[in-house]
Amino acid sequence: MTDHPGPLVVGTVTDGERHLDLRGPAPFPPDQLFQIGSVTKTFTALLLARRLVTGELTYDTPVAELMPIASALREERPVSVGELATHTSGLPRIPASLWRRALTFDDNPYQAYGEDRLAGDLARARLRGRGRTRYSNLGMGLLGHALARAAGTTFDRLVRTEICEPLGLRDTTGEPTGDQRSRLATGHRRRGRPRDVAWEFDALAGAGSLWSTGNDVLTYLQAHLAPPEGVLGAALRRVLADPVLAWQPLPHGRHRGVWWHNGGTAGFRSMVVLDPARNRAAVALAAIDRGVEAIALGALGRD
Repeated sequence: MTDHPGPLVVGTVTDGERHLDLRGPAPFPPDQLFQIGSVTKTFTALLLARRLVTGELTYDTPVAELMPIASALREERPVSVGELATHTSGLPRIPASLWRRALTFDDNPYQAYGEDRLAGDLARARLRGRGRTRYSNLGMGLLGHALARAAGTTFDRLVRTEICEPLGLRDTTGEPTGDQRSRLATGHRRRGRPRDVAWEFDALAGAGSLWSTGNDVLTYLQAHLAPPEGVLGAALRRVLADPVLAWQPLPHGRHRGVWWHNGGTAGFRSMVVLDPARNRAAVALAAIDRGVEAIALGALGRD
């Protein structure tokens, strides 16, 4: 068990066998939705992987070919979709115009960050350390927006059509329906006080907009361990190929060979881990501003 003070879901899947544990100061339903924050980036990378395996795009395809406003990045060599998915583009962590909102402790900083503001920030952006890993919400948000625009739809609809519906993820969404809204967890501050609002996303939805349940995330992780047939299965295998798209390695110690991604929005924290060699994965979702990385890794375990 854990002394984590907020609503918490911890799940594992091993050789296809699933276990979900609901923990918290008060009972809550197993289909409660938590905002998974930057774990969304693994979905964005999977959308790209689908296009890589079909040949629609290549790692080196300039993002400006998908969305002309990206040509505002005035670089000698165009920024590629692969660089965005691997955090090697050199773009900053967050757009310049969002720093002002962050510094004033805006409760909903990504709200109303639309394409016009994105274009302005890209025009001002300078790529630093290009070719080296530099984690970027701006880069992954740009990728998700560009893929959706090229498909003539929204990021949320693209995720639902190409990932959620094929995998049977019924409660993974960036735009909750009326029924889902009745099941959204309330985010809490670190000391347990409830927050008034959850973060909302516009043009940077691909960086952190999705909500999900423990069961849905387990299904998603299980698909990485045992990919289905067809294009989606090939894409799931591609995200953990070389170079890895979005996922991060744990290269040292007893967790060597494990892949992970965490997430955090105001009032929520998440962590997912994959151990392909042992056919095992784990997830932790919390409705409070307190990290769950150690909880997910503890649930994963190592022999």
